[in-house]
Amino acid sequence: MAAFTGNVPRSALSEDKLANLFAPIHADLAGVERALVEQARSFDPRVGEYVNYVLGGKGKRLRPALALLAGGATGRIEQNHLHLGVIVELIHVASLVHDDVLDGAGLRHGLPTANACWGNEISVLLGDCLFANASRLAVEHLPAEACRKISEVVGTVCSGEILQTQKRFDSEMSVEQYLEIIRMKTGGLFGLSSELGACLNDAPATVAGALREFGVNLGIAYQIYDDCVDIFGHEQKVGKSLGTDMKKGKLTLPWLLLLQDVDAAQRDEIAASLFQGNPQEYAKLLALVAGNGVMSESLVVIQQSIARAEDYLARVPANSFTQSMSMLADHFAEQSCALLAPAAATAVA
Repeated sequence: MAAFTGNVPRSALSEDKLANLFAPIHADLAGVERALVEQARSFDPRVGEYVNYVLGGKGKRLRPALALLAGGATGRIEQNHLHLGVIVELIHVASLVHDDVLDGAGLRHGLPTANACWGNEISVLLGDCLFANASRLAVEHLPAEACRKISEVVGTVCSGEILQTQKRFDSEMSVEQYLEIIRMKTGGLFGLSSELGACLNDAPATVAGALREFGVNLGIAYQIYDDCVDIFGHEQKVGKSLGTDMKKGKLTLPWLLLLQDVDAAQRDEIAASLFQGNPQEYAKLLALVAGNGVMSESLVVIQQSIARAEDYLARVPANSFTQSMSMLADHFAEQSCALLAPAAATAVA
């Protein structure tokens, strides 16, 4: 068996490909982007530069895109859908700013993180400002029920972060616990974006619920993929700090699958190697995880989540917007294969 070096070919979630997928909402996404730029101007000028910096990164805007696509899929895209897109992106960016503080990450979207630029204190408060502004916009522009759902999901996202922090350095963590945490942290906001995009059109509850579950399962698949990128990706291609999960004791799916397949003594030994942060030991662990079938298992879990998402999407009347949503799910599956399948093949060559 050939040793795994960690040099896995990776195709990024390219801007060109996403632009093609989001063709039906191109003009509306541009409107969301302009509104995000305007957000910095709504803050005290002495704070606005920080807001402008974190909102001006090359994010994929997946959550606003889902809000807009769900709106189009259920009848129409109106101004409130653009407001929703801004709100969910503000919440997402706020959570990233806080995550980067917790993880000590130095790079995000190819640029230094807020905490790398200005320190943890300002970054924590900056994230708080973004959450607060998202709440203000929701109250100003969206129905009360939508505001309630947004508040619930923000609480769920934060609770998921707390649970993940509780489980750091815990080699007894189960795959089920990991999946529940990412359902809360990532699936919740994906699901909210899709559900509220439909609710703003007064779509039937069954349709809004199906779109919510589509988003939740798509978010789970995307987060597993992103966690695998942290292990197997190239930092210069990804544009963010890699390896931060293990440095901070966060066990993600490939490691959990590896740990559940060994006896207690081996589990303790592997966990100790994971958490000590020794580059040589980490290289050995990469070889072990590559040769253990774990990457193939991780890919199966991603594909199962995407299949569930597609099943829920099939309950929504088909149109060009649902087609884009389906194509986005397919794109996530392709990117996961591009990341994990070549490495698994290399491991057994």
